[in-house]
Amino acid sequence: MKQLAIIGAGNVGVTLGKRIQNLGYTVRWGVPDPTVPKYQGLAVTTVPAAVEGADAVFLAVPWSAAEMAVKSAGDLTGKILVDVTNPIANDFSGLVHLGDTSAAEQIAMWAPRARVVKAFNTIGNNIMENPRFGEERACLLVAADDLAAKSLVIGLAEQLGFDPIDSGPLSMARYLEAFAWVWISLAVKQGYGREIAFHLLKR
Repeated sequence: MKQLAIIGAGNVGVTLGKRIQNLGYTVRWGVPDPTVPKYQGLAVTTVPAAVEGADAVFLAVPWSAAEMAVKSAGDLTGKILVDVTNPIANDFSGLVHLGDTSAAEQIAMWAPRARVVKAFNTIGNNIMENPRFGEERACLLVAADDLAAKSLVIGLAEQLGFDPIDSGPLSMARYLEAFAWVWISLAVKQGYGREIAFHLLKR
């Protein structure tokens, strides 16, 4: 992977994109209206223009905007599509009930020829900025059916300083999304603050 696209330029999209950019990758952000002044200083363009030529695409938009963002992206055939979203309810009460599926699997239906990987959804943008806690690294759960795509995303996560964990097929995304709500609930609702992360202990 050399050229990456980030769909969305909110806190998550900007933080993740800049970290990746600092590794030497070419990053472009795709947004509905690139002329908005708050995007000044970013390599911002339209969503289709950002996706065109990109080896991998990161979807970093609110769940309510995810379907439109994917469908506006153009041809995603063969591209790695990293789903960073969580299907959080508008009233922030929990996750939207998607039945026996997940946001990532829904995205795979909207982009059936993309290589969908679920990752970067179980932490906040502040942990993306710095995943190290002393000698330990925050774990990053990654799920996908495409093993080659998953391996590339795991490699990128390692470059970013995470301890990436292969969490199995894309169907595991429904549990990763629920796990993300555990982080959100602890950080925001239970008062632990956002400077927390999970670590997988092994012996």
